[in-house]
Amino acid sequence: MSNHSVPNVPEVAPVDAWKAVSAGDAVILDVREPEELDEVAIPEVTHIPLGQLSAGADTLPRDQQLLVICRSGVRSAYATQFLLQSGFEHVRNIAGGVIAWAEAGLPIVIDGETLRVKEPDVPST
Repeated sequence: MSNHSVPNVPEVAPVDAWKAVSAGDAVILDVREPEELDEVAIPEVTHIPLGQLSAGADTLPRDQQLLVICRSGVRSAYATQFLLQSGFEHVRNIAGGVIAWAEAGLPIVIDGETLRVKEPDVPST
């Protein structure tokens, strides 16, 4: 049995990621496979599957925060580590992935329709 450890990378909570993207301060990079996006997606994201990230990294903005997401946060942690090692300075993993995103009640797309699982618990500032 192999012991795979997840890289220790900077993380952001889904609600904080959503606030940053809504404010225009960040871009979400979804590293899941295309068939996973058919099941549930997040609106307005850039999509590059993890296996194609090394070839597609040059298309990503370097002047904005990149917030990386996958299903549960493991693949996106590897993607975050890769991007940091590739010279991207403002990269964070979205903790818990799409699962935590949906649990937080943030917008998701299912069958082409944008839904909210519940109203997000966003503290007022």
